[in-house]
Amino acid sequence: MVRWCLCFFLFSISIDQALGQELDLSRAAIVVRAGERFPAEKAAATILSEEIAKRTGLTLPISESPTESAGSLIRLGLGTKDKVPQTPEGFSIRVIPAQETTQTIVEVLGTDGRGVMFGVGKLLRTLEWSKGRLSLDSRFSCVSAPDVPLRGHQIGYRARANSWDAWTVDQFDQHFRESAIFGANAIENIPFEDNDPSPHMKLPRAEMNLKIAEICAKYDLDHWVWVPVQFEVPNIAKEAAFLKLQDDFYKACKRLDAVFVPGGDPGDNHANNLLPFLEKMAKTVSNHHPKAKIWLSLQGFKKKDVEFFYAYVADKKPTWLGGVVMGPSSPPLEETRQRLPQNYPIRWYPDITHNVRCQYPVPWWDPAYGMTLGREAVNPRPADMKAIYQYGYRHTKGFLTYSDGVHDDFNKSVWSQLGWEPNRPVREIAKDYARFYFRPDLANAGADALLALETNWRGPLATNGSVSSTIILWELLASQLGDTSANWRFEMHLMRAFYDAYTRQRLLNETRLEQEALAILAKADPDEPTRSFALARAKLKEAESRPILAETRMKIVALCDSLFKSVGLQTSMPRHQASGYERGAVLDYLDYPLNNRWFIEDQLNLIGKMSSKEEQLKTIQKIVNWENSGPGGYYDVIGHVGRSPRMVKLQDMGDAIRNANTLTGPTQRNLGPERNPLRLAWHVYQDEIPTGLTYEALDPATPHIVRLFSQRESPLMVDGKRAKLLKKGETYGQVTLHEFEVPQEALKDGKITLTWEAMDETHLNWRNRHYVTDIWVMRKPR
Repeated sequence: MVRWCLCFFLFSISIDQALGQELDLSRAAIVVRAGERFPAEKAAATILSEEIAKRTGLTLPISESPTESAGSLIRLGLGTKDKVPQTPEGFSIRVIPAQETTQTIVEVLGTDGRGVMFGVGKLLRTLEWSKGRLSLDSRFSCVSAPDVPLRGHQIGYRARANSWDAWTVDQFDQHFRESAIFGANAIENIPFEDNDPSPHMKLPRAEMNLKIAEICAKYDLDHWVWVPVQFEVPNIAKEAAFLKLQDDFYKACKRLDAVFVPGGDPGDNHANNLLPFLEKMAKTVSNHHPKAKIWLSLQGFKKKDVEFFYAYVADKKPTWLGGVVMGPSSPPLEETRQRLPQNYPIRWYPDITHNVRCQYPVPWWDPAYGMTLGREAVNPRPADMKAIYQYGYRHTKGFLTYSDGVHDDFNKSVWSQLGWEPNRPVREIAKDYARFYFRPDLANAGADALLALETNWRGPLATNGSVSSTIILWELLASQLGDTSANWRFEMHLMRAFYDAYTRQRLLNETRLEQEALAILAKADPDEPTRSFALARAKLKEAESRPILAETRMKIVALCDSLFKSVGLQTSMPRHQASGYERGAVLDYLDYPLNNRWFIEDQLNLIGKMSSKEEQLKTIQKIVNWENSGPGGYYDVIGHVGRSPRMVKLQDMGDAIRNANTLTGPTQRNLGPERNPLRLAWHVYQDEIPTGLTYEALDPATPHIVRLFSQRESPLMVDGKRAKLLKKGETYGQVTLHEFEVPQEALKDGKITLTWEAMDETHLNWRNRHYVTDIWVMRKPR
């Protein structure tokens, strides 16, 4: 396997090095047009020169006139109608061969200043480079213009982010520059929300907010701000104080293009109260930035609020309203576009940062990942991101993505590029990413390594053998790069590859340890039932006493520490002062049990306190046979991708989105890393099963029951009829055992279908609504 991967790796490198006709640019000079230049055009030359110098050690001079001593020229400027697209931000790149008395010229022309900058970005993503070497295929040419006018990403210099609160001004400057290199033209900051103190901040928050605006002005990036209204309006005193806070900021802010106010998450105002206050906010903004508008999302709006909003817009036609933002928990894009007057655009606010309990969860994610990597892990999801983008981009003028840190950096690049070419193959985007951030000769192998990380998350982890191949490829890349401590993007994805491989081997090992521990308990001595407990405990504890892949574990910890040092990525609460366990603290879950160890140990403690040996033996057998459904029976963990054969699963993101109302996926619970004696089945659940569960080959002559664990009362139906509840059993945490009778009439054909009666739970928080975790269909015990 290693030899095959190495051959493939070297083959990929050879492809990257096989240039057709190489144009040497190592002695090139950058030529800019004379006179006043646009900010982005001015920045473009600096970006090109500095980014080349970082990678090659070559310093390309910048001047307004050609230099005869230069080997060739890279000429930047504005293009005429016959040379560049007649679309804002468009550009063209072409190679003009040397004539008898002139030098070879690489010409980068923009429709406008931004077009020049984006053309430079494309050139940087295309150049071949190494130390002391810079070249371009002499046949290269490109004419391009963005497909949508708004392409950006949210950042937030606040404690809740998993990295940005540790950044310096220079790091933000570099990040915004790199966003532009990949085609983004907007940044959204969070200047006010979340006042929790952060131990990582290098500058006071108010000061950094103004610096962010300055950097946006430097690179001519649209500057948006996200400003939720987190108090109940109307409230004269609180409104005045909040408007004063905004006024002070807007007055000092060098650039501001728009203000986004979420209708909810956070915020809980009714539309009839919120909209008049937004008009006051709009006046405050326009005092200092006359072109800036207020944008509103309908997130969390109840039906009456949605109706009020559309009536308000139709009646008042507010000129202060820039448009509507579609974010998590918003009404559907199609419906919003149909109902909203065409003169008001829609901006997308897609969640590209979270993996579970979010707008676009990983479809049917293995619970072993859900319990360890959790909500904000390093998450390159190229195929998913493209599927999400193509689902809705036609309804919008573009996007500013929702992000809480650097862990989704690759996803940002995917979205930025799809904003230019919605049908661009994601592997081509991944090659650009690897070429620019890793090395040009590693573009093919790097792209495949990035794509492989998404494949690691497809299907049951226990049977996903590609996880082992993925880490081999990443280690080969690491060996080629050498010291990666300054390359946080590479180290971030390398850490994920190690984490996946470590988690899979732990899952396989700990599953085996549990099976062996249960086998020990199954042979418990009737005269001394508890004598086997020490052996069973020792077997379960081998996960700690005889750990596997100790070296891999150390590499994960070392990489997490390196990432904290280089880019402030906080992967642990105690070690790195992360703001919360759901905020990317994957290091704190590195050894979270992937079997039922904590549950079994807790039950053994309870059995040890029982006075009756008969009761002890009975309870031991209950633990040993917990999942045993008996002859002809079934046991399903209906939210587990590998243990729910009767659930219809859509693991392709495009299919999952298109069928979201009829084929729902499971939800992963967040229980924190502390010891919690619950079974693994109760970590993941289904709250909707529209297609039902069908069980076949049942013995019609034998009475059957259905047992299940659920939160709240479970309105089970068998073949469309409400099932009789026989008894309720124990409660463990949030779930309670329910046992139902299967009507003999339903068993006549040896097949039953389980569904659930519809319930109105709109008054409950989604976490408190009815759900089911695991199910037994079995013969009724005598």
